Amino acid sequence: MATGTAGILGDRLRIDMSERIAELNPNKNPLTVLTKKMKKTRTVYNPEFDWMEQDIGARWDALDGGGNPIASDATKVLFHQDSLFRVGDILKIPSTGETMLVTAVNPDGDNTKEYTVARSWGATAATQVADDTPVVCIGHVNAEGATLREIKQKEPVKKTNYTQIFRTPVGVTGTLQATKTYGPKPLSWYRHLAGIEHAVDMERAFLFGEKAKDTTGPQPKRSTGGVLEFCTENIFDVSNTTLTEQSFVEWLEDVFRYGSSEKMLFASARLCTHIDLWALGKLRTLPSEKTYGVAVKEYISTHGKLYVVKHHLLEGATYGGYGIVLDMDYVSYCPLDTRDTKLLTNRQANDEDAQKDEYLTEAGIEVRLPKTHAVIKGVA
Repeated sequence: MATGTAGILGDRLRIDMSERIAELNPNKNPLTVLTKKMKKTRTVYNPEFDWMEQDIGARWDALDGGGNPIASDATKVLFHQDSLFRVGDILKIPSTGETMLVTAVNPDGDNTKEYTVARSWGATAATQVADDTPVVCIGHVNAEGATLREIKQKEPVKKTNYTQIFRTPVGVTGTLQATKTYGPKPLSWYRHLAGIEHAVDMERAFLFGEKAKDTTGPQPKRSTGGVLEFCTENIFDVSNTTLTEQSFVEWLEDVFRYGSSEKMLFASARLCTHIDLWALGKLRTLPSEKTYGVAVKEYISTHGKLYVVKHHLLEGATYGGYGIVLDMDYVSYCPLDTRDTKLLTNRQANDEDAQKDEYLTEAGIEVRLPKTHAVIKGVA
């Protein structure tokens, strides 16, 4: 008869702790808890894992006068971005209402940011505009019987992160384990504390970590890049100003421009205080069974719905003024195959009069499409 799991010593079993460890103290590691519980998990099969990001074609640019205004009769103009527009594109200057028709790209063959345009394409007269004046492409025109327009396709961009090995050991002597004590058995209690420590170590890495790999030793060491490494597109720095509810709501215009209409704000205690004072009586506390034990409040604006989570690890002189907005549709917890959090028991030497266990996880985090996320910092 084949031996089953009931036929071997229980201490030989590896205990899968991925779900249980997330429940030990969910307000200590809300990012990890929510990504796991919301099933935002992607199992990876290589410690260096990749994903592809495809950005839709940009529509906005700004005129580049090199510090000088652009004259009303200028027909050769420079923009900041490289080869963004095509012949036939209609560009509008919102501040003046003028539209321009692109008639040539890189007319002199030496600068892909230079264009020839027909000014005052519509009825609005051309006027002088300042350097860095924004311009938006509002469409394109085509002549009857014209040939195919220039094909302009953006290739997806590969992004990479690493899995990181997290190990948290715990152990007691045989004597202590046999001694009668108040409360839980010593090993059980220390396992509980080590589980919280393990979860918090992972959370810190997923927030603040920098992607790195060291191959100088006999085996490589890797650290995972955290959300702050990938959230680079929408940074609201209020270090030199006073944060007001108006400026906060204006920032939400950018926060909700891309991605979902519901996002998570992991906020420092200081930022939570500001929001509480603005929205006194307006914030709604969500039931804990709907938020997996994480304390969440709902802040509703016309731009979108923000779920506010107080994050205890956003602390200190710098991170104490931070808030991180994540579109959870584009964030995934990424354990290496078979290497999600486990409690490995009996890690002591064969002749040691003790029991040593350890929590072990090898995982990273995937943060896609930076434009869908945001960071506020410098809150005083």
